[in-house]
Amino acid sequence: MFTVAERDQLRRDLINAADTDPRVVGAALTGSAAVGKEDRWSDIDLALSVETEVDAVVADWTALMYERGAVSHLDVRHGSALFRVFLMRSTLQVDLAFWPSAEFGATGPTFRLLFGEANELPRARQPDRAELVGLAWLYGLHVRSSIERGRGWQALYLINHMRDHVMSLRCLNEGVNAVQGRGLDDLRDPGEFAGTLVLSTHPDELRRAFHVLTGLLLTEINDSALAQAVRALSPGAAGQR
Repeated sequence: MFTVAERDQLRRDLINAADTDPRVVGAALTGSAAVGKEDRWSDIDLALSVETEVDAVVADWTALMYERGAVSHLDVRHGSALFRVFLMRSTLQVDLAFWPSAEFGATGPTFRLLFGEANELPRARQPDRAELVGLAWLYGLHVRSSIERGRGWQALYLINHMRDHVMSLRCLNEGVNAVQGRGLDDLRDPGEFAGTLVLSTHPDELRRAFHVLTGLLLTEINDSALAQAVRALSPGAAGQR
C-alpha cells in the first residue's frame, strides 16, 4: 500500500521529468490535488501538453512508469487525447494524460496549470437526461425478461446498471455531479436507493428490488405515455403479482 509521502515524491519526480522533457510544452495537475481536496486515497493525475513526437513521448513516459514500479496500464481515449492509467506495485493509480498542445486546457474545474499555456476549451457537460431515461427503461425491459426466464444473475447485473442511470438522473435533478457517481453522496437522500439493492437471486427478491427501482425511475419521467409503459414493466413487488 502506498504512503502519502511516496505518492507526493513520485508526483514531484514526474513534474520534474515533464519540465525537463523538451517535447512536453505544458503540464497541469488535474483531479483532487488541483483544487486542494486531496486525501489519503487520492491518486496522481497529470496532464501533459505535447507539441511533437506524441507516440515517442507516450512510449518514453510509459517506460519511465514501468521503471518506477508500474505493473500494468489501461488506455482511455477522449477525442485526440490519450489517458494512460497506470497501476503501481504499491497500488497507487497514476493517470497521465497526453494532449496535443493545440487542445490542451481545462475541461472542468479540477485543472491547475503548472507551466506552459492552456487553451480555452468548452467545459465537460453533464450526461444527457433523455439518454439516461432511455437507457434506464431499456435496462428495465431486459430486467423483466431475465427474471421471467429464470436468469437470476443476468437480472442482477441489469438491475445494477439500471440503478446507475436512475441515480444519475437524480443527480441531474438535484444539480450535483452526475458523472461516475461523483455526486451521489451529495444527494439530499441517497438512502432512498437502499431498497434497490438485491439481496439474493431469488425471483421474488429480484422482483422486489426491480419494483422499487422502477418507482424511483417514474419520479424522473415527465412524459405520461412513457411513464405508463415503464409502470407496466413492474406491476408489483413479490407477492403482489
